[in-house]
Amino acid sequence: MKKLKIIFTSLLLVLITVSCENDGGSSVLDTIEGATPDIKKISGTDQGLNLLALQNGENIDLGLTFDKGFGEFTSLDVVGFYTKNGVTERAVLKTNVTGFPATVHFNQNDLYAAFTAINSANDVTLLDKLVITADLKLKDGTTLKLFDDSGVALYGSDIANHKLFTVLQTYTVACPLDDAAQFNGNYKVTADAWQDYSVGDIIPVVYNSADGLYKFKILNTANPYVINASTSYILVTVNPVNNSVTITSNEKWNYGPGQLYTVTGTGTVGSCTGDINLKLSFDGSAGYTFNLVKAN
Repeated sequence: MKKLKIIFTSLLLVLITVSCENDGGSSVLDTIEGATPDIKKISGTDQGLNLLALQNGENIDLGLTFDKGFGEFTSLDVVGFYTKNGVTERAVLKTNVTGFPATVHFNQNDLYAAFTAINSANDVTLLDKLVITADLKLKDGTTLKLFDDSGVALYGSDIANHKLFTVLQTYTVACPLDDAAQFNGNYKVTADAWQDYSVGDIIPVVYNSADGLYKFKILNTANPYVINASTSYILVTVNPVNNSVTITSNEKWNYGPGQLYTVTGTGTVGSCTGDINLKLSFDGSAGYTFNLVKAN
């Protein structure tokens, strides 16, 4: 208990005038005793902005809990900052939240209504970012802002790095993979250092859940140099944690007498775009770039 008292005593910070304003806006306090929220993402809700779900017309669920981290406040307004193309927009997502700890959920329609930068899934891009934080209503009626209207923090590193509470949560655009189904259809070659294909050639990629939820095949049926093109393929296995992949051929690729190769390799896939970026090895001759993007 003594240690806790020391910790909280050290956190009695003085916040500069810019972070506090009267509810009516008629006066400004020189200094106040600080307060912070404790904001946490709810496990099982979306931990990022799920672009695949948005593009497929599915709902997203940004679930958070708001509690008192340090100091006293009577209520809070949930504030969001959406950054797109280097421009940050501020919006109040929910007002007068009380009854701490409080649970709040937002879906894509809440975001479309709040921010002018996004009106539909088509407006959400890979480099977008959403930050959710809060404006605090203190017991004396003043409002404590943790960020200015441009999204710049009004608190120091002691608050930003504190282990007992978190004053914001960040949502970046992500595409969590439930399976490898998006890697299916015609793909266009953008690089092939082994030179079976020219840039722009179209080749088939096939997903079949019977092969495994996180596996797909790159067929050889369009390969003009492989004799067994109708039966040979690359089997790609995706690690959904980090989108890395490992590959192996189902059989040796037959380029003619004395030219039989087992193909292996590693690489990555773009879970949002469907891109496939591989480094192929042909019986130990390694490092051949093979990159594909969706053709349709």
